[in-house]
Amino acid sequence: MELYGTTICVTFDELVGGGILSKPSYDKYVRQGRLEVVQKGGNGRKALIAYAGMPPAVLRAYNSRHPHAKEDMEKQLNCKKLENRLKSDPQADDFYRSYEPKISQDKVEKLVLNARVMNAMAEREKEMKTLHSKSGFKRPRLVKDGVLALCADLRTRYGHTLPRSEARLWEKFTAYKRDGYRVLVDGNTGNQSARKVGPTAGRILLRLKRSHFPQYTDRQIFDEYNRIAAEKGLPVIASPQTVVNYLYRPDVKLWWFAEVHGQVAFKNEFMPQFDTRLPSLPNALWYGDGTRLNLYYRAWDERQKRMVARTIDVYEVMDACTEVFLGCAFGPENFRSQYEAYRMAVETWKVKPYEIVTDNQGGHKKEEARQFFRRICHLHKTTMPHNGQSKSIESAFGRFQQQVLHKLYNFTGQNITARKQDSHANIELIMANIAQLPTLEEMKQQYLACRREWNEAVHPTSETGLTRLELQTGACHPEAEPMDDYQTAEVFRLMSKASVKYGKHGFIFEIDRKEYRYMVYGDDGLVDMDFHLSNIGNSFRYRYDPHDMTLIELWQETATGLKYAATATPKVAVHRATADRTDAENRHLFAQLQANRRALVGHYLSSEELLLEDFLSEAGSRLVIPRPVGIGQKKMEEYRREYEEGRLLPPVAQPDIAPYEPEDTGIASLGEYTKAASRLTDAEMYEDFI
Repeated sequence: MELYGTTICVTFDELVGGGILSKPSYDKYVRQGRLEVVQKGGNGRKALIAYAGMPPAVLRAYNSRHPHAKEDMEKQLNCKKLENRLKSDPQADDFYRSYEPKISQDKVEKLVLNARVMNAMAEREKEMKTLHSKSGFKRPRLVKDGVLALCADLRTRYGHTLPRSEARLWEKFTAYKRDGYRVLVDGNTGNQSARKVGPTAGRILLRLKRSHFPQYTDRQIFDEYNRIAAEKGLPVIASPQTVVNYLYRPDVKLWWFAEVHGQVAFKNEFMPQFDTRLPSLPNALWYGDGTRLNLYYRAWDERQKRMVARTIDVYEVMDACTEVFLGCAFGPENFRSQYEAYRMAVETWKVKPYEIVTDNQGGHKKEEARQFFRRICHLHKTTMPHNGQSKSIESAFGRFQQQVLHKLYNFTGQNITARKQDSHANIELIMANIAQLPTLEEMKQQYLACRREWNEAVHPTSETGLTRLELQTGACHPEAEPMDDYQTAEVFRLMSKASVKYGKHGFIFEIDRKEYRYMVYGDDGLVDMDFHLSNIGNSFRYRYDPHDMTLIELWQETATGLKYAATATPKVAVHRATADRTDAENRHLFAQLQANRRALVGHYLSSEELLLEDFLSEAGSRLVIPRPVGIGQKKMEEYRREYEEGRLLPPVAQPDIAPYEPEDTGIASLGEYTKAASRLTDAEMYEDFI
């Protein structure tokens, strides 16, 4: 049983751990409002339930097990109420803290308590005098006795150090009312008997401590100072401890610490640090960090011609609230490993976290990384450089190594700065048994199993005994965004950094030295001739899913930004040897050849119309326009009929431009000549020959 303010409460452990309620019954009562939880458990706090509001059956069961608990709590509550009689005095605290010479903290606390007692005595004296005055009489002795009795009672309750002699106490009380706080200070308070270092000596000591050429130990500084002091006629220092006491005073240490230990160490030593609270619900904050995977595996070293022990790196994503390892990727800390780890996290948990915090290493600063993080979270931040306190994943991973990885034979140990002997591996044993180490793939499976063990373990601050995984799945921060399969797939599509030119062979590019070939196809499975012919020589950026290269999107750069052009799929390849081709290959091949011929002829006939309009002379009318390659005269006539009947269309429409209107040059075009000749009689046509 505990007090929450003035409310008497029982703890979760007393109800559930003590066998009064089962966990399911406890949860049911809380949901129904039959148990009033005044303080939730977690992060080092106990879950507290109001005693007075518990159901009668639960009250009876609790009282039978703890018959005196309520009585004891009421006594504590009464004492707490009595404490309010002695009022606080912030002015006294400020006065004694700033007193010169300086007063130690424990002495300040005693002086403040004495001042509070004096204040209570003065208030009691005033109350009694006022009461006596209203009653029409004066009783100074009665007032004095009442004040002294109060002082004695407060001595028993608080243990103040005011004089026990009534005469000396009353003398001190009278002086306190006249002169205030200073009369409570002993005349010897703040006196220092220790040897002091003067300004000149202090300057020499500080210069020696900051020296790099040479560098001195504290003992060497003592010796060197006394040598200099003897030469200059300065007082010598009798003890090396005096040097240490002076140099390590905070106001002196401040001026040499950065010079000796560096700016990062100075920042960590002196600059104010924030107290932070972890999120109360999952998916409010995810951390990502790369680290060495502290497990050895065996590998063949080609140069040494023998088996060796090696390690790799791993990139982990962790929820800040539950410490669940959400996703990971093996390999160095770069954009590729970050992408894979966060993809695993999002695809597994189907949620877009509100905030992701990463460090300043790896590929976080690249533009593709910035775009990537903008898609998978609402807010992306990096930790402050050289500020390990701004990220808790490193602490969690350290405990993960100590509690889980440490149990494996091939554990490498933690880093060399780890102080505990148990944090270091038996290297001699490992090196003598390299052949027994797992392979790389076996080691990866080891690590994944260890991650599951960590996630399924009880969270260290859980008052209800829930595992990390149970906490992760039990709730979600309202600012996080649930995602369906389509949304998840979309956020992990990447846009290429550079444009690639579309050619007659299609769209060809490389990723990680692997070539990819794509073509834009129509619904019939054949090449989209309209897109193909219209975009030969155009450049596109491509949007793709590294896990699914069965299609890509082509986006064209314009003055107003990227615009979607088409979706391309892997280019269909057929065997050259007839004997190697399947029936399906043959059908596709012949269908595509036929489509190519029709597209070629359609474009030829459409272009012919433009050419006929452009003939401006009799010489032009005599030109013979060559047929498309591979098309005979008879077949060409068939195609012409299809074209005229609208059954054969050009693959690409003519440009949207005004029809050509030739200038009047006095020379008839072929069309004009034909039209004029059709209207002539035989006599008119041959009159020049008669």
